Amino acid sequence: MSTAIALLCAALVMIVAYELTPTSASIRARQFARVRGDSLATDRDVPFWRALLQVFAPVVDRVLPRGVRENVQRYLYWANLAGAWTSWNEVEFWGLTFAVGGAALVFLLPSGLGVAVLGAGIGLALPYALLRGAARKIERAITRELPDAMYLLASMVAVGMVLPEGLRRLAEYRGVFAQWIAQCLAKSHGGDLIATIHAEAETTGHPRLLALATKLALIQLKGAAGSADLLRALADDQARDYKTEAQKRAKELGSEITFPVLLFFFFPYIIVVASPLFASITRLLAH
Repeated sequence: MSTAIALLCAALVMIVAYELTPTSASIRARQFARVRGDSLATDRDVPFWRALLQVFAPVVDRVLPRGVRENVQRYLYWANLAGAWTSWNEVEFWGLTFAVGGAALVFLLPSGLGVAVLGAGIGLALPYALLRGAARKIERAITRELPDAMYLLASMVAVGMVLPEGLRRLAEYRGVFAQWIAQCLAKSHGGDLIATIHAEAETTGHPRLLALATKLALIQLKGAAGSADLLRALADDQARDYKTEAQKRAKELGSEITFPVLLFFFFPYIIVVASPLFASITRLLAH
């Protein structure tokens, strides 16, 4: 029990230290700069401790599989859209992961090799879990908001609005998808918005955004004729896929929460109820 408490305290200290470490520019300023597309978004003015993480670049290039690296790049993309891990790149993230794992190994080594290895494993997994959680939250929000956005865009096109103008109107609404469209607008710099959306969708690897980009390119190629019908069909497909995915997740929820329920509710309840009984039995046997 004392070992588990020590590991939890170490993880908490690392998280607090990370959150309290000052940066050279505010997170919100960098996020706005990225949406505007100006030079601040690409400025790599980072704290000295983050610059030191670049020493892990050779390890990242030689050790990590390409698929894992691509997943982290995609997660960083979505986390940046949400304002988390702002201005971090892949090498810095893996450098932080290796540094946290190594620090946990050295710090817990006096407690035993097994404890140190366990702590290092937790330290290696913690940054990835935090990044993945932030990214998956944004991906689910995109999936949830996309059907309504497509229905709205189809309505705009149906009354005679051109497709690029309708996309600009979408960027004025609330939501993660509107924020993503605004980011695409900023990166297009007044050029081909559809091509920029397609490039950004390929960067994200999000299947629904890729379907959207393909449909928008088809509409741009064919012209205004039938655009509203194509967008409504896309919205119907997106809504149907989201409903199917939501039902699947609801079915899997029972198995996913079984372990947390056992760990945090059932076992503590058994311990609290059984402890007085075992104490009474022990006193009787002692007499």
